[in-house]
Amino acid sequence: MLIDDTIYGYAVARVKALETHLLEQGQFERMINASTGEEALKVLSESGYAAALAELDDIHNFETVLADELRYVFNLVMKISPLPELIGMLALRYDIHNLKVLFKARFLGITSDLLIPVGSVELAKLENAVTEDDFLLLPEKLRRAANQIIEDFMVNRDPQIVDLILDRVLYDQLIEEARERQAPFLEGLFVRQIDLTNLKTLIRVKQMGLSRDFLSRVLLPKGTLAVEKLAAMIEEPLESLISMLDISDYADLVGEGVREWSEKGSASLLEKLSDNYITAYLREGKWVPFGVEPLVGYLWAKEIEIKNIRIVLVGKINQLPAESIRERIRDVYV
Repeated sequence: MLIDDTIYGYAVARVKALETHLLEQGQFERMINASTGEEALKVLSESGYAAALAELDDIHNFETVLADELRYVFNLVMKISPLPELIGMLALRYDIHNLKVLFKARFLGITSDLLIPVGSVELAKLENAVTEDDFLLLPEKLRRAANQIIEDFMVNRDPQIVDLILDRVLYDQLIEEARERQAPFLEGLFVRQIDLTNLKTLIRVKQMGLSRDFLSRVLLPKGTLAVEKLAAMIEEPLESLISMLDISDYADLVGEGVREWSEKGSASLLEKLSDNYITAYLREGKWVPFGVEPLVGYLWAKEIEIKNIRIVLVGKINQLPAESIRERIRDVYV
């Protein structure tokens, strides 16, 4: 059944007002050009982060501020959305991320501070499920995936299975729900994320010298790039991948990002260009007057803003040159 998109009138108006508080490129430039991390924080404190930063006692604890901001924004958009279940779909990525962190920490016998307090399942519930080997209280698809991870790891002892199983669950569910809810804009987002994930996976597996069979196992279905063609590329030089995608939407991204990865062994440019590609796609829906598009765009904008703040502050703390920090900054949404 088609949804009357006029129900989004209030939510879109709120998001437009919130967008005026997003950090602009010039503000990031001032942070990058600051002499120290503390000076960069002062620039940031002139924005909507002022109240939270006023209580920050040590620059090294800035992740707490960013996590609180992300959680606040997700909760706010969920609250104002007339169909919060669509926003909940986006929160599933954080459930998957947190399960990956928890399972890998358990299998490797380590502790991790990479958990993110956003998602459809409370962190305490996820932590207890993985620690106690009891997944009954998790949503059905997460429960099945968790049991599969445990069973497979007992046999193969390979932590890579965690990413493989959970990524498939994530995108299978996202594509399925987008189609069921007749949300083509969201489906377009997820399909693009699958394609970008598969491209990065192909290059990683090739660089590691692993087999075509392994690559075929880890590539995600339901993207626009045929899995069979991508798997065949593992036996070809990376230039062949660039040629294959020369007339696709990913031509520029692959041309620049893959070449740098091949020459310098760094995926940072490809990661940045992938984020910029998604930003450009979501920006297309920014001016939709009634619909979920501006809400999804705003959430992504905040995620990118937080990622950029992290890049700047980590760079400043580690005394990286300004240009080195600048080249990692993602395009802003506004």
